[in-house]
Amino acid sequence: MNVDSTTGPITSSLLPAAVHKNGTTSFRERWRQLKLAHCAVPNYGNSRQFWGNKKKVNTVYAKGNGKHDDITQARLRSMNIPDGSRVLDIGAGPGTYAIPLAARGCPVTVIEPSPVMRELLEARIKKEKIKNIVVIPKRWEDVQITELGRSFDVVIASFSLTMMDIGEALEKMHACCRGTIHLFWFLTPPAWVQVNKDLWPYLHGGTFPGEPTAEWLWQVLYEMGIYANLTAEQGFPPSRYSNVDEVVDEFRLRLNCTTPAQEETVRNYFHTVLRHDGDSVILGSGTQVAHIWWSTIKPDGQV
Repeated sequence: MNVDSTTGPITSSLLPAAVHKNGTTSFRERWRQLKLAHCAVPNYGNSRQFWGNKKKVNTVYAKGNGKHDDITQARLRSMNIPDGSRVLDIGAGPGTYAIPLAARGCPVTVIEPSPVMRELLEARIKKEKIKNIVVIPKRWEDVQITELGRSFDVVIASFSLTMMDIGEALEKMHACCRGTIHLFWFLTPPAWVQVNKDLWPYLHGGTFPGEPTAEWLWQVLYEMGIYANLTAEQGFPPSRYSNVDEVVDEFRLRLNCTTPAQEETVRNYFHTVLRHDGDSVILGSGTQVAHIWWSTIKPDGQV
């Protein structure tokens, strides 16, 4: 789907109520309810706990850093950000976009709450001798617009949309931007979501509620009066591992396994769902990704 991007004034009066006049629940409220369901899952924790755990980050995220450089470059091309643009990168991780943009002369402000990710980012900044990145060690929800300085030409939020109130988060992005906002999110659920759905009831009791997908995000924007572009872009390929032990080692952390019996349950599951390809095993069929973007500039040139 590719929809022309236009926008009206974004004010609190335009934000959706929990229930529309026709009795249907707004997508903003559906998003909030799904995030609340995450909070109620026994032993699941939250994203702050996960990304603050160095062992989990190194096992799940950092091991894949550098394997998807072609995807990163394709997304940078799709954003078409002019050199020297003032950029805000929300949930920048290890600098996937911030580092190459800063190297092109873009002053980049990074919002990154995870100390582990900030450590990885700072190591890259030092190694590549980058000078024009400012790091704000906070969640986006806790950032005040007044501390960001003048408006940004570009705002990026790539796979960092874990906020409880997604409408409030998007409204703040819109308010601090004088150009284009780019969001990257899951068009189809990633493999780990299906693994969690399958195994969580047997490991901890209860059910795993899943994740909202990009169509929900687009609908939230529509309810806000933002008619954004949405295109399907190159997604993540299926996860490839050396052997079953490597998969189990990753997912026993994701699934908060603490007993030998839980780990054996995980191992038995992967023996049934993994596909063998030569000397490797493969999980899932890949994840499709959506790029959603819009301009905050009105046709008359006003922001």
